Amino acid sequence: MIRFLFTCLLWGVGMQPRQAATSSGFGGEQLVPSRERNGVEAAIRLLSSTLFLLAILSQFFPAELSLLTSPPLHLLATAGASWIFLMVFRPAVPMDSTAISTGLWSFAGYLPFFLLGNLFDLPLATLLGQAGLVAAVMAYGLFRDIRREIGADKR
Repeated sequence: MIRFLFTCLLWGVGMQPRQAATSSGFGGEQLVPSRERNGVEAAIRLLSSTLFLLAILSQFFPAELSLLTSPPLHLLATAGASWIFLMVFRPAVPMDSTAISTGLWSFAGYLPFFLLGNLFDLPLATLLGQAGLVAAVMAYGLFRDIRREIGADKR
């Protein structure tokens, strides 16, 4: 379990295991090379990974870290809100696999609650609100990028 959590943390901050070289020139299983994430996306992933570690610690020290799940603060949703603001206010960032994986990693703070079975402390309203907004922004971004590609083909 510790190895799995450590692997999740490393993936969250951007470290990936080396993949075997292929004759096509692309790495591993990716048919299309993904773009490098920008600085804001990297900061959002770092924030998500930090929330992930704090959520693990809050499972063992609930009194000291109760502010993490308190409804007025909504600290677990800060990474998701940051990603939503990035994708809405910077339309130049494409909704590709890099952006979608950053948006999904913004839910990392909720993962320890599910893994350790402590669902009673989980702020369910915050989780559902964040899930709805992230899904809506993903749909908007995909629609925006498809519309942009169609407009580029007409010119």
